[in-house]
Order: sequence, then structure tokens, then C-alpha cells
Amino acid sequence: MRSKRFIRRIFARLGYEIRRVGEESEGSSLDLWSWLRVNGGIRTILDIGANNGEFAEYLSTYFDAKQTIAIEPLPGCAEEVRQRGKVIKNLTVLECAVSDHEGKATLFENSYAPASSLLPVSSISTDEFPQTAGNQKEVEVAVRRLDDMINPDDFDREIMIKIDVQGLEDKVIQGGEKTFRAAKFVLVEMSFVPMYDGQPLFEEVHELLVNIGFRFAGIKNQVDSPTTGQPLFVHCLYINENKKQVI
Repeated sequence: MRSKRFIRRIFARLGYEIRRVGEESEGSSLDLWSWLRVNGGIRTILDIGANNGEFAEYLSTYFDAKQTIAIEPLPGCAEEVRQRGKVIKNLTVLECAVSDHEGKATLFENSYAPASSLLPVSSISTDEFPQTAGNQKEVEVAVRRLDDMINPDDFDREIMIKIDVQGLEDKVIQGGEKTFRAAKFVLVEMSFVPMYDGQPLFEEVHELLVNIGFRFAGIKNQVDSPTTGQPLFVHCLYINENKKQVI
């Protein structure tokens, strides 16, 4: 029970509320999730940067997805995702990082696991979120292009891609254009300031998605500086323009 409360607090800081399907909190109102569940027809979840699989489980359950593909480079986290196969229907776990090339790369494994990335955390991140300033070790991980790993034609439609890759958003899209074009929705975390050294900012990632046919459709939540109120990063929904007529 204590671990569940801890997980809920983590998601609350990111602007998410975890609750069982069909459960409505007191005073709650319809939101983006509610609209997607009714109108999206989502059948496949592709979770890029799954961490421990908590959010993949939530998405799979909430949308009653027929299959989920979770991609996670950290071995310990990937194993935690595999354990969720008892709950997540037709779960596939791919243990690697996603980028625009294939090979090996150094991953900076942060003591605060969700902050682990192929890019080092910036001083902005450590100043605003002290939990990311802990120990960091370098781990060699496999790196693959999304389009080399999977064939979207094998998936049940419609597809929702969730991206939470801590600064590699541009590389993920560039190495997975075929897969992205086949998706109906993209939910992506994007930054307004560099939370990681060398990461692309909001406008760069936005342009990449627009160029392959997506339309910015809304914000799930925005995270602001706890000290100044400055917008730091945001979770955005994009809809494939070629599929919007079915919304």
C-alpha cells in the first residue's frame, strides 16, 4: 500500500491522477483521457521509455488496449515491465534505447530512475528537482531505430504512441517515421527549457511531428517550476491529420 501511495505521488507531480477504470474522483470532470477513451478507438499502446511500466499498465487498462509494446533500456526497469505481463494484455517488452541509428550508447542511469537518459541531466533539472542530482552511473545499452524493430502493420489499429525519453524525442521520431505515420495519436513529453544537456525543445519536436502529418491537439498537463512558476515541460497530444476524420 505504501508503494502505491508513493507511485501516485510521483504521477501527481507530473500532473497525472491514477485511478481504476470507471472510477471517478469526487468533483471530477471529463478530460482529455475521457474523450480519448470514448472517441479514440485505441487498440495498441506503444510506450517508448516505459521506465517500470506503471504508466504502460495504466494506459493499457484505461483504454482496454488489445496489445502493448513497451520499450525500456534499463535492465532492472525492463524486468519490472515484464512482470506486468500478468495484468497488461499481449505485452511485448523490448530492452533497448530508441534513437535514429543502431548500435551501442552510454546511458546515464540516474539514482532517480525516471531521469535516466542518453543525455546528462542539466543544471536546470538538478536545481528544480533535487532528486535528479543524485548518483549517476554510465551504462552501455543497445540503441535501435523504431522502424527497424517493429512493423506497425502487425498492430491492431488504432495505435497510440507515448514518448517519454528524456531529451531524445527528435531522434526517436527521425528513426521511426514509418511507425509514426501509422499511429493515430502521439502523447509526448516536450521541454520549454533544456532539462537535459543538448535536448531539443518544444518547437523543434513540434515541427518534426507536424512535418509527418500530425496536428497539435491539446495538453494533458504542464509542469512549472516549483520555485518560480516558469513553464518547464509539458505532455502534449497530437493527432494524425490523415486519421482525424474518424474522431
